[in-house]
Amino acid sequence: MPSRLSISVATVVMLVLLRLNIGWHFFSEGIKHYTDPHWTSEPTLRAAKGPLAPLFHAYVPDFHRFDDLIHASTENDSHAVQSWVDQIQNDWDGHRQQFAQHYALNDVQQAQTTKVLRQYQDKLRGWEADNHDALATHVHEWQRKETTRERPASNVPFQKKRIAEKQSALNAEANGWLAELKGLEADYHNALVAVLDGNQRNLAAMPHQTTSIDLVDDVMTYVILGIGLLLLLGLFTRLACLTGAVFLLSVVLMQPFWVSEALPTYNQFVEMFALLALATTVVGRWGGLDYFLHNLVTGSSRSMKGQTDVSKS
Repeated sequence: MPSRLSISVATVVMLVLLRLNIGWHFFSEGIKHYTDPHWTSEPTLRAAKGPLAPLFHAYVPDFHRFDDLIHASTENDSHAVQSWVDQIQNDWDGHRQQFAQHYALNDVQQAQTTKVLRQYQDKLRGWEADNHDALATHVHEWQRKETTRERPASNVPFQKKRIAEKQSALNAEANGWLAELKGLEADYHNALVAVLDGNQRNLAAMPHQTTSIDLVDDVMTYVILGIGLLLLLGLFTRLACLTGAVFLLSVVLMQPFWVSEALPTYNQFVEMFALLALATTVVGRWGGLDYFLHNLVTGSSRSMKGQTDVSKS
């Protein structure tokens, strides 16, 4: 007589299909991250909200000291903006000098890269002129927000909500500017590369200083890929399910549902519990490589037990 807790073949098939669907979701996302040279987890980390937000924000790089010179500034609004723009120009000049030294540019190429630098510095100043008033207002509003946060009344629920909403709006505004300038900076770097001759292009690329966000991007890409591949193959399935659930939990914690302005994470929440449910089964042995791994391990154990019994007899 079958147990009331036994499951049917149809249930097994549906669980395997669930495993494959989630595995394909992870694998396809990992492939997108791996093949897209411009993908980064920075926007996701920067948009984190809730009590754990500072932990996620710590991995976000400070673009030419933006947070230091704009968000942490105690200076006059316009002076803070100018200090940041000056910082970008100085960093671009430093990059040009390193570029010239690395590729051993001749005098003509040196003059060409200097011309490129001046062109993009002019573009930067033009961008700053177009956005100066908005940037200065941003500095002022950020300072007001921080002043309000330091007041005792900031712990009142409605005030906390207003501060959080203001910070979210200011972060979104800053992300737009940073995206524009990162695009301009990428064009500047490409313009410098265009100066090189054929032999110089064959040299090793300039060493890239690894940052915390680079490490996060690499780990996230390969972890997502690995989880997806293991789920598709049905190999070490329980470990893959638990790792995937932990990853999705981190996504949920970036946008906690109890924070009013948090983005919806229902899909991640449901998928996380689906993985936890799969982890309680042997779904990897149902149409997966865990079937062969299990038989290999149990077969070896039985063989060893048989040899022990014979020796005792």
